[in-house]
Amino acid sequence: MLYDGYRLYQLERTQSPAEIQHADAQAARLASAVSSPFRAITSAVRTARRQRLAAGCGGAARLAGRAA
Repeated sequence: MLYDGYRLYQLERTQSPAEIQHADAQAARLASAVSSPFRAITSAVRTARRQRLAAGCGGAARLAGRAA
């Protein structure tokens, strides 16, 4: 590759605390952006599940009705 020498240099050199902090913050922003859609989906599912349970349509109520 064209930049292999530079990549090796970047891997071998030690990073300053500011560079490490910047890289950690960047990774945190990426993780937040990736997980945001999943949080929205799970929040909607959790809300629907709570509404179903509040209405008495939970799985436990159905199973108890079948056994009787």
